[in-house]
Amino acid sequence: MRRFISKLAKRLQGSRFWQLFSRSRAALVGQTAGGARDAGAQQGASPDAAVETIPGKLSARERLDHLSGFRLSWDEISFPSSTSHRGGKAKVVQATVRREAGNEETVAVKKLYYHKDMEIRKFSNEFVHEVELLAGLSHENIVRLIGFAEQLEQGEAWIVLSWHPNGNVREFLVTGELEIPERISLIKDTFGGLMYLHSRNPPICHGDLKSLNILVSSSYRAIITDFGSARVRDELAERVVPEDRGPATSQSLTGEEAKIRVGATGNQLTLTGPAWSLRWAPPEVVNGAITSLPGDMWSAGWVCWEIMTNEFPFPKLNLERAIALTVIRGKVPSTHDDAQLSQITALCSLMTDCWKFDPIDRPGVAQCQNEVAWMPSTPPSGVKTPSIELLLQMGELHLSHGRQEEAASLFQQALAVGGSAGGSEGIAKALFALGRTYYLQTKCSESEESFVQAQQIFTRIGDDQGRAAALQGLGELYRLQTRYSEAEESFVQAQQIFTRIGNDQGLADT
Repeated sequence: MRRFISKLAKRLQGSRFWQLFSRSRAALVGQTAGGARDAGAQQGASPDAAVETIPGKLSARERLDHLSGFRLSWDEISFPSSTSHRGGKAKVVQATVRREAGNEETVAVKKLYYHKDMEIRKFSNEFVHEVELLAGLSHENIVRLIGFAEQLEQGEAWIVLSWHPNGNVREFLVTGELEIPERISLIKDTFGGLMYLHSRNPPICHGDLKSLNILVSSSYRAIITDFGSARVRDELAERVVPEDRGPATSQSLTGEEAKIRVGATGNQLTLTGPAWSLRWAPPEVVNGAITSLPGDMWSAGWVCWEIMTNEFPFPKLNLERAIALTVIRGKVPSTHDDAQLSQITALCSLMTDCWKFDPIDRPGVAQCQNEVAWMPSTPPSGVKTPSIELLLQMGELHLSHGRQEEAASLFQQALAVGGSAGGSEGIAKALFALGRTYYLQTKCSESEESFVQAQQIFTRIGDDQGRAAALQGLGELYRLQTRYSEAEESFVQAQQIFTRIGNDQGLADT
């Protein structure tokens, strides 16, 4: 009987319960031992065609003619607000676009700077490059191109983008205290957007990733913006070659490359070249190499740092030469010294890997996305009273690190909030989480009671997935107590439900 029950349990190891249970149990063992939406291109272009930055012999005007579906007239755009944000090459202003049908949409207008010392050709090409690239992007974590308006000969160039009311991540972080699962949600979104860019054919390097270039939407999701430094890359372009050894070249590289030239005279350091976000720049770029996909990963590590700590990179350094020397020497902070970060050792390790001095040693975005995928998270709610989902995810975070008492306390709070709000689903989830926690604490009677109540509520509200997970939890508990006939009954019921609802994950090993 015991062998048969073990076989039944193994067949259910892919289920939601098993994944959560296994992580929690692994954390407990470790503690004891040690003490897309990708909807395709936007209107008028396919993703690969629109981001193609080899314009051939076409002029800026001819290239814009190919994007006529995005063109807006000046009188379609009005500026009811004086609110603006200034950057190195542009300012962003809130505006309203009025369509022919009378519909209005709140937008962000990026007005590129032009001054008499600039070449009109360079100004035009940078504008067209960004519009072309944006026209081919469509992802929930990437800013959406609404349109453009221009009079390039007069130095007027506007890029009209989707409006996101919560500002950038840096601004959003200072509006209130976010819990760790809310911060991880923003990190997951950032990696999601970066994964989309790096997986294009050919890949797109953002080139200026930082908290100031990541917006927070009305639904509190992270949105990557500002593609003025973005470049299309191919394999040849990913050779990271410092300036003094000869630049990497490729036919797919066009436009003005974002480089910093560093010159030392005595004890002085001089930086020349286009505006660059030096605090986030990888060492090879500060040394003169072109921007690259591994460079984005260095910057992504700093974005994780900012989101978790509320601090800029190198917050105590103000002089450019001091920042540059620190970057070149590969000096990065200890992730374990921060109270928030020290609670998530896997994220600490991931950030440290992103900060590897040699670009070849840094992880790719797919690896980063996989690493954070399992971390408990929930989008920020915008309200100060913690939601059931936030309390549940905070509890999962503690449980995954073997802190059962803290987890149980948070799950009990979630149960209380669910009871006062009258939400059956939230109550069932909290009971299910408590059942798992009590199981790990070998509080068998409390665990059984929690699983039974969760299973009853899931049944009442028609949540078959939750019901099967609760039954599987009971099966594991009964097996622990050598109550094999009851374990068999629970496992069989769970298996039947997973089969009926076509849950491949629940039957991964059958």
